[in-house]
Amino acid sequence: MIGSLGAFFNLYQLQALFPALVERFGTTATGAGWLTMASLLGMMITAPITGAVTKRANPSTLLIAGFLTLAAINASIAFTTRQDVLFAMRLGQGIVIPSLLTATMNLVSQHPRRFVPLYVTGTIVGSTLSRFYPAWSVDAIGWKLGFLSSACLMVLAAVAICLLPKATLPRTTLLKTAGAGPTQCAERHQTPVTYIRRALTDNTLLIAYLAGFALLFTQSAVFTALGLWLSQEPYHWDSQQIGTIYLACLPALFFVLTSSVLRRYLSEIAIAILLMALIWGSLWLISAMHMSIPVGVALFAIGTYMFQTVTTQLLSSSRRVPAGVAAGIYLTCYYLGGAMGASLAAYAFAIWAWSGVVACIAITQVFIFCLIMGGRYCRRSGKRKSS
Repeated sequence: MIGSLGAFFNLYQLQALFPALVERFGTTATGAGWLTMASLLGMMITAPITGAVTKRANPSTLLIAGFLTLAAINASIAFTTRQDVLFAMRLGQGIVIPSLLTATMNLVSQHPRRFVPLYVTGTIVGSTLSRFYPAWSVDAIGWKLGFLSSACLMVLAAVAICLLPKATLPRTTLLKTAGAGPTQCAERHQTPVTYIRRALTDNTLLIAYLAGFALLFTQSAVFTALGLWLSQEPYHWDSQQIGTIYLACLPALFFVLTSSVLRRYLSEIAIAILLMALIWGSLWLISAMHMSIPVGVALFAIGTYMFQTVTTQLLSSSRRVPAGVAAGIYLTCYYLGGAMGASLAAYAFAIWAWSGVVACIAITQVFIFCLIMGGRYCRRSGKRKSS
């Protein structure tokens, strides 16, 4: 919970801060998209490397080191006065965050059914606070004190991890320390390249990677465009008001924590179809009825975060590769989608307003769906020929 919450707390810090960015840096709408994209870009680049390198590391140690590094970056952002330096700091946050998430996924993989809802709960609370807290604190106490308080929260997270009992070591490390048989010893000596090759040929993981790309593309595009939209006519909201709208994401917690009940009665495919219908219904509600934006945001959050439980379940069920390696590649695809969604949504909104953002999301989702169905058809054809 602390790992996913603390990591996501740093991810979307600038998404509700467009008025403050204009005042401090003279940022344009497209520039705000790039600043939001920077942390996602850093994650996309480093996630697979982090997963391979840290698969045997102690999760508690990684979490403590990661939170202290993020505290230092938040403190640096507090004193930044140049937009290019701010972009570099955001990129640095993205480089650090994968170590937190892969450490957390190593723990989740020990008991997926128990821990996946808690992991996703942390992402919901962290993502919501990532948008709400900076917007509230910057308006209330100013840019410097706002980000210095964020740095203090990261130190607090590191202290909390120190005070808790040490987290269970990843399975690969336990095999190493407890004494493993010949098969397990051979498994331990597999290279990161071998694990990555296995991950890219696992059908379940490939579906999770593509679905994760589409998921964060959609979520990042909507929340980036929403922050820009509410700061302009006819709303003219300030950062604190924009940040408050993201609190509508919190009702998704109930549905994520009770997602196991839904799985008893419906298959993952049926759940995915229902959630896609909910996501598009919420986008229609936001587009058609301006007074229902909070309701639309709440329904959109329920759909996207519930969909994240499906992809996380697929990810944690893999046994061909260590959870950290599978999570690293997943995060690359996931945050590539987020980076593209944030930047493309900013461009689309600047040219075509909200309708352009919705069209961009539709085209991307259709493309990903075609890739998944095309891959399934090719695999079936290959099996028929081999038989």
